[in-house]
This record gives sequence, structure tokens and C-alpha cells, in this order.
Amino acid sequence: MRWRRISFFLPGGAFVLTLTEWAARPVRRLLPRTRLDWSCVLLAWVSQMVLIGLKFAVLGHLPSLPLFGVLGVMVVGGALETLYVLGYLVFWVVLVSALLTWLQPNAPLAPVIHALADPFLDPIRRFVPTIGGIDLSPVILFLALNLLAIVGGELRFMVVRGLLAASVGG
Repeated sequence: MRWRRISFFLPGGAFVLTLTEWAARPVRRLLPRTRLDWSCVLLAWVSQMVLIGLKFAVLGHLPSLPLFGVLGVMVVGGALETLYVLGYLVFWVVLVSALLTWLQPNAPLAPVIHALADPFLDPIRRFVPTIGGIDLSPVILFLALNLLAIVGGELRFMVVRGLLAASVGG
């Protein structure tokens, strides 16, 4: 919402602010202020790294794996997982935006959802015209996100295998 400069006074804004501000405020003091809220990006990346570490611990792999391999997987894998989660977040925002357009265009939350979805749909709308009053840009974005998810999933497994193999061999 900060990236799109959406007011937190709009419906749903106070909810998002309450959920995230307690963690982002201390980190925001350490990072330079830009249009993109890097504190939230950093917190998302760190939380994905922690989740990967917890997966290794719960599955009992930590004692059998080298420390640098696990740390490498946590750092690189955390970044890839953050992008993966961002893709799903974009998917849901665009899906809700499309559904609101069809079912309840005057809903109080509609302007916020549309403002979040438009940066992802506008580049597609430049090339794909509306056909019979139907905007096909969400469908094309969903196909692109699905393709990226498939390629990203394969990339994740290749990176994990490569980092662990390199740390065992080195």
C-alpha cells in the first residue's frame, strides 16, 4: 500500500497497518526511506529464511547437513520463497479485483484492491484490447504467474540441490 501510495485511512488500510506496523517500524528506522517499503521486504525475506530453517529442523536434516549449505539455502531459498509468495499475493489481489468488478463494483474495499492490482494489469491492457466488454488481462496475468510458478519451483529445487552439493563437496 505504501508503494502505491494508498491511504491507510481507506477501508482495510487500518487493518493492514495494525498487522504489520509493529514489526516494520523498528526495521524502518534502520533503512533509507524510498517509495518501496524495504522494511517489509526485508521482514518477508527473513521470515521465509526462518521458515526454511524450521523445515530443516523439523524434518531432522540439520545434524546431517553442513552449516554453510543450510545457511546458503536459507538465504537464497528465502529470497526465492519471498518472490514465490509475492506471486501468490499478486494472484489473489488480481482475482479479488476481477471478482469485485463483476459482482460488487461499488464495494468499499474495491478502490484499494483495484489500486493494488492495476500496476500488474496495466502493462497487459496496453497490448490486449477489451473484447466484448470483457477485460482479458487478468487471465493473461494468471497464465504468466502460473508459468513463473512452475519455472520458479524448478529453480528452487535446483538451487537447493546445488547449494547443498557444493557445501558437501567443499
